[in-house]
Amino acid sequence: PDFLEFNDLACESVGGKVIFATDEWFAPAKNLLKREPPQFIPSAFTEYGKWMDGWETRRKRTPGHDWCIVQLGVPGLICGLDVDTSFFTGNQSPWVSVQASCLDELPRFTAGEDRTGMAATGAEMAAVAQLSSEFWPELLGVSALRPGYADSCHNLFRVRTK
Repeated sequence: PDFLEFNDLACESVGGKVIFATDEWFAPAKNLLKREPPQFIPSAFTEYGKWMDGWETRRKRTPGHDWCIVQLGVPGLICGLDVDTSFFTGNQSPWVSVQASCLDELPRFTAGEDRTGMAATGAEMAAVAQLSSEFWPELLGVSALRPGYADSCHNLFRVRTK
C-alpha cells in the first residue's frame, strides 16, 4: 500500500514513545516503535523467559485485553498501520484495534524506560482511566492478526480519517 512510503509518525527515531502499557512482563511495549526490523535470537533469554523483539504480555486470566498508549513523535495524518507480528508464531495477539486522541497534556504514568517484568499498578490504571480512552475515535476496528511468519507478519491496515 502507498502508506508504507509515508513517514512513520510513531517511530522512536522521530520521538515516538509509549506513555502507558497495561503489561510488559516479557517484553516492553517500546519495542513496537523501533525503526529496525525485529530480530529473533534463539539463544536469548531474560529472567522472565524468552527474549522477544516485540511487545509481549502475560496471558490474560481476567476479563479485558492488554493495551498501550503511544505518543506520536511528530504530528501528521495517520493513513495506515503496519502491525508487525514478526516471530510471534502462535503467541501473537489474535486481534488489534486502534483508537486515537489529541491530548492537551501528556501524562506520565510509568517510571523508567525498561518496564520488562512489570505491569501497570492499580494507581496507574486509575490515572489512565481519567483519559476515557474507551471513547476516543476509532482508527481501526477490531481486526484479525496473522502470525509472525515471514510471509504473513506484516498486517497492513488502511486508516480512513474524516
